[in-house]
Amino acid sequence: DYWLEKAADQGNADAEYSLGNAYHDGRGVPQNYAKADYWIEKAAAQGYADAEFNLGIAYYNGLGVPKNHAKAVYWYEKAAAQRYAKAEYNLGLAYYNGLGVPRDYAKMNYWFEKAAAQGYADAEFNLGLAYYKGQGVPRDYAKADYWWEKAAAHGDAKAEYNILHLEKLPISLN
Repeated sequence: DYWLEKAADQGNADAEYSLGNAYHDGRGVPQNYAKADYWIEKAAAQGYADAEFNLGIAYYNGLGVPKNHAKAVYWYEKAAAQRYAKAEYNLGLAYYNGLGVPRDYAKMNYWFEKAAAQGYADAEFNLGLAYYKGQGVPRDYAKADYWWEKAAAHGDAKAEYNILHLEKLPISLN
């Protein structure tokens, strides 16, 4: 779109982000991850939280940029500093998996708690698992149930299942 690109060329972060998404999805322009990341990074450099998060996703998956988990974490941290729940959750996963950062269950739970405080159901579910399994926190079935109840209230079917079938719990995080 002519006007979108004109606004992006003038440094409008909303336009840069929108143009990057257009290239990512192939909406009105040929799909091109490298161009998508170019525009999204311009918006991210201006502190645009959605762009920071999406750039983290690009580095995590290697879409348009070389796969680099440490750079993904860097961009997730930038978005998380703005209380972006998905970025906080992805930081928790990074610490769980040890991708881009050393594996650290205490830091995993720190980030999951930040995302859960915003009602992010996947984080609530994974906090329930952490308390159930004693990962980075003392094993506490009451707290596991508390977090699963919160996740279930936000529509998480896995949490509903865990509440009803405690003997058949999954063994890994989302």
